Amino acid sequence: MNKVFHWLSIMLVAAIGFGAFMPAQAAPAPRDLFVENESPMKFEETVEALKSEMTAGGWSILATHNLSAKLAEKGHNVLPVAIIEGCSGKFSVVLLKNEQTRYVSSMLPCRLAVYETSTGKVIISRMNTQIMGAQMEPAVAEIMTKASDSIEAIIAKVLAKK
Repeated sequence: MNKVFHWLSIMLVAAIGFGAFMPAQAAPAPRDLFVENESPMKFEETVEALKSEMTAGGWSILATHNLSAKLAEKGHNVLPVAIIEGCSGKFSVVLLKNEQTRYVSSMLPCRLAVYETSTGKVIISRMNTQIMGAQMEPAVAEIMTKASDSIEAIIAKVLAKK
């Protein structure tokens, strides 16, 4: 019995010690926090197609910010970049009505960026809400996943256009 206890103690200490040397789960790399796709359309066409598909998908367009135009007013020359702010009450109301999940309001509305590269590619960029949602409590994660699935379906429709 003493030998069994001795070996169990050694195994427990070894297991605890081994766990100390196991690498912690790596944080996502900064680029993993964003998802990007190349659009088959020109810049303005992409912006308009996203807004149209978002509206058709039940999302409201709260604002579209033409950042390159705003910066041009200040004398800066930046390649085209626009931010589309969209909101779906189907998702946001659930989070905003609940005092326990209202803290995520700083992430609302959902934003899509469209920008043009120096090689003429048009990119649709957004936060990787799947990764972000996985870090949140279940009530928030569930809504973020549903909203993300909705936006990804909208983007897929835009990417399928020619």
